[in-house]
Formats: sequence, C-alpha cells, structure tokens
Amino acid sequence: MKRYIVVIVLFCAVAESISGQFTVTSSSEYIQITDQQDINAIFLFNGINTSTEISYNGTENFEWRKYDNSFVANTPNFSPDDATGYIVFDKINNKPLYHIWVIDYSLYRIGFNGVTTNGDCYKLSLNTNFNVPNLVYYDKNNKQKSLKRTFYVHYVDYTYKDSTWQDIEMNSEHTYPFTDIEINAPKKDVNICISGDNFARAMHLSGDTSICIDYKAIAVECHLSATVEKRSGTNEYLRDNSENNTVKGSGPLIVSLENKSNNPVATFFEWKIYKNSAPQSYNRYNEENIRYSFNETGDYTAVLKVSNADGICTSTDSVRVTVLESLLEVPNAFSPNGDGINDEFRVVFKSLKTYNIVIFNRWGRVVY
Repeated sequence: MKRYIVVIVLFCAVAESISGQFTVTSSSEYIQITDQQDINAIFLFNGINTSTEISYNGTENFEWRKYDNSFVANTPNFSPDDATGYIVFDKINNKPLYHIWVIDYSLYRIGFNGVTTNGDCYKLSLNTNFNVPNLVYYDKNNKQKSLKRTFYVHYVDYTYKDSTWQDIEMNSEHTYPFTDIEINAPKKDVNICISGDNFARAMHLSGDTSICIDYKAIAVECHLSATVEKRSGTNEYLRDNSENNTVKGSGPLIVSLENKSNNPVATFFEWKIYKNSAPQSYNRYNEENIRYSFNETGDYTAVLKVSNADGICTSTDSVRVTVLESLLEVPNAFSPNGDGINDEFRVVFKSLKTYNIVIFNRWGRVVY
C-alpha cells in the first residue's frame, strides 16, 4: 500500500493532509482537482480498489454521506466508488461541510483510433478519430457537469531566423470536443503527435496516451540573399553601399544571388531580373543560385520564385539593386618628391568599367 500527497496535481509516496482537509491512500496514481465551481474537490484515480481510501482530517463531529444523504461511514476514512458524490456532514450543526466527487479515470481512458491529414500550402488539418468518454460529475447543487479534457499537439518545424533555417518546437493545446485540429502547414517533413489528456499528463501515465503520424511537407517559404562581389581597387567609391532589402553600389555591380528557401521542399527555382523602368523586359534563369552583373546605372529588382515538387505551392522573395551614377574625380596636381605630401596620384571613381588618363607636366608635356 502506497500513500501520496497532492499539491494541485502532484503526488508522492507519503500520506499527508491535502489542503489541510483530506488524506488519500492509493496504490495507483491520482489527482485532486479544486478549481471547479460549486464543489470542494474532485478526485481522479487511475484505478480504484479495496485499498483506496479518502480520509477527512477535521475535528468536527461528522459522518460521510452520499449526495442522496444515505449513510456511508462515521469514521474519518472510507473506500470510495467510481462516479459517486460524497458529503462531509456536520452532525452537530446538521449541515454539509464539504462536497467531493470521485471518478475512476481508468474506466474513461481515451481511444486513439486514428488520425489523418488534409492540408494545403498554408494550413494543415489533423482529422482525428478519438473515443473520448465524458468525465461527468455533479456539484453541490446536484447539477451535472463535465471536466474539460485537453489534448496536446507537438512537432518540430522549421523557422527562418538570422538568415538561416532553424528547428523550432511547436506545441498547441486543444480542448475536446473537436474533430479536426488545424495548424500552420509545416515547412519540412515532420512527425506530428497528439497526446492527452491533461489528466493523464498530470498523473504521468504512460501507455496508450498518444498517437503520431508522419507528414510530408508541401508548403514552401522563399528567402534569398544578395552579396556584392568585392573588387581589389581601393579607390572605387561606394563599391558596396547596401542597405536592408537593397543592394547598392557602383557598377559594374556583380551580385551573387543565393536561394535561402526551405529546401528540399522547395524544389524548383525561377529568377527574374529587370530594370524597374521596364519590368516587362526581364532576364530569366532556372538555377538555384546565380551570379549577375548589373552594368548600367539605374534601379533593378531581382525576384526569386520557388515551388514544391508538384508546383502547387509557390512563394516569392525579392531584392532591390541600385547601380549608382558614374563618377570620376581626378586630382589636378601631385608632387611625387618623396616628402610624404601628395606623393601618390589616385583617381576616385564609381560606376566606371574603364577610363584613360593622360598626365601633363606644368609645361604641357605628356609625362604619362
């Protein structure tokens, strides 16, 4: 025989007062519920047998009665039955002190008969076939009520954060009755589990308390990155002046465009690059990643469209590319005499592919 204490929903192997009023002796797990209206406590046992007892710890002259006022016991402890309400009755003042209800939870276990999926590119429905008996009790006013049974959905999905895909634990709670549970369409292949109920979880019950299903993802989420290719020249002005969602710099601007979508669900790729002043005229590519040279001054848009294997689900992302206007700044004099002042002749430029320079001395002769 084991004894347990309960603090809300916890138990251990020592019998002590529950909220200063009740003590429970049980060889199985149990919980005490005290948050329901018009009843002092509901006891759920994972099996009731001859060793199960509930004791009242008060000092009043009392006896145990059932809800119909029939006598149960005039001792502090008694052996309860399933689906029965009991009263701690004050014999001196002829009034009830406490109302409790007892449920043998093992008789109302959930039947996880099956689950199927039905979804699109945005939402996924979990179609459940569960047998969930009502946990019925009566309050002190003899009004029939039911305990709410909560189920838990768990799976590990993808989320795009800090320019990379990361695993994320997805958890949600759903109160019965329901037939379908709707969740966001996962971004990768997942194993989805539905477990329950809240009372089985509180009693740490194992066994048939969950059902799982594998789901092959179809939803795609497009992301891209754009990186300006560096050049070695130190005198190029604003080679890369990129900002959020905009790539900006001097031309010819060579940009590496990289797919960052949720591969391998994202299977097919289409790039379109066009000048914003003429969007109907674009260059199209089907590679996953491309390297593109923007040669002319102006504003451009690079659009990536991805789709899943059957082409039903699509998603797009884009980046703006600005090639700055041409600039050439040439010093009008320099003195390469080794004194450390204006010894070096350096031209500052942007958006120029080539340029020719002729240097004259002060007398008009070509020296370079």
